[in-house]
Amino acid sequence: MPYKTILTNLFLLFPMLSLAANPIESFPPESQGIICWPLNFAGITLGVTTDAQVRRLLGDGVRRSSEGDTGGRYFVDKERRATLHVVTYTDTVVGELSVTDGLDPALRKAEHSKAESAFFDPKEGFGNWHALRLGSSKADVLKNLGNPAHKENDDAWEYSASCACEIPQSFIVRFRKGHLFQIVFSAPAG
Repeated sequence: MPYKTILTNLFLLFPMLSLAANPIESFPPESQGIICWPLNFAGITLGVTTDAQVRRLLGDGVRRSSEGDTGGRYFVDKERRATLHVVTYTDTVVGELSVTDGLDPALRKAEHSKAESAFFDPKEGFGNWHALRLGSSKADVLKNLGNPAHKENDDAWEYSASCACEIPQSFIVRFRKGHLFQIVFSAPAG
């Protein structure tokens, strides 16, 4: 291979190598807080999955008809350590999905067993390479997602999704004592 071709290839390859070595710090500042992957958890993809599909995936859970445009459902894992809350909007499409450490106070004690789903695993990952989970530290979140697009406060950070097709999507991560205790994926009602 001629010397000039080798130099040209190295010149073109060098920026990609530096990005691979430290991807978060290599993004331009304006891209911080923006991710590009489908917002999903427990097989549910925001803006795509319908209520009927949620029921096929997780069971009926506990339904609240007054939430969103077309209702909401609550699910808890078998150990009752976390709550998955799904809210549907136009055409019963999921428009909000949250995962919270502990049992949601909206669930009455008598509803806990009805909300149980063997297919909801709160240890499931999200984020880049599914590396984040409930309990992840703030440092873990910053390393994986970069700086947030917006901070409601020091314990609530918002990120935007640039890959949404029609409806802008975002998610908020909330911390308690420096650790992630809630993730809320949302898309405004259409």
